[in-house]
Amino acid sequence: MRMPKWMALPLCLLACAAAAEEITKVVVVAERDAEWHGYRQAYKAVRSVEPLLKNRPLIQAHMQIRPNQPEESMEGLQLQLSGESVNLSIPVDALGRVTLPMLKQAYDEDAVLRLNRQRGYYHFSGRYSIREREDGIYSGADLRAACEQLLSAQRESGYRLRLLGKKCVGVKFVYPASDPAPEVEHRGADGQLTPLATALGHPFENPTMGTYRLAIYRFADWPVNGEVLAHSKPLAVGTVYE
Repeated sequence: MRMPKWMALPLCLLACAAAAEEITKVVVVAERDAEWHGYRQAYKAVRSVEPLLKNRPLIQAHMQIRPNQPEESMEGLQLQLSGESVNLSIPVDALGRVTLPMLKQAYDEDAVLRLNRQRGYYHFSGRYSIREREDGIYSGADLRAACEQLLSAQRESGYRLRLLGKKCVGVKFVYPASDPAPEVEHRGADGQLTPLATALGHPFENPTMGTYRLAIYRFADWPVNGEVLAHSKPLAVGTVYE
């Protein structure tokens, strides 16, 4: 039996609506499959490193979101803390570092830290780094001390075997690879300014974060009584082990 012409348009509209509904369902499933981490576990991890930082004022610790493969983008990461009565957006910096808010209510509810990425491409971990200075002036003595503080904190955190025999030989100022060469100089005791050489490399020891531009300050190349002037603010200050 042939369909009357007046029925064709309504049936088409119903079919289009059904298709749109199917697309919406796919998006909802993707949101449900987002990468996540338990807040209570993250809270305990932060508390566990607080004693290690107490006598190490030149370093800091963050929770960090890291890709499993270097081709995964670090841009646009968003973290949401969600619980029965807690719903909070937590800032994520350009290197995936997060300062976790210490909320008893979220701990009691065992809220969830949900990343705007599908499961399996990123993971949550800890990250030590040297504290960045707002004025961009780092004394050579402080950089050497900070490097030793960071190395010892990592060893006490359970990385003793991995760092066996390693020495801290310098620090690296981390910048986006796509930006112009950063302005980072050494200033000697006589006031002479010498630009630090830059190279592409990994911001930390883990290679999965991809490539960044690094200004490397090797202790053996400079006197202790000099300074490093970071005119371009770094994303982070990491360590160089050998």
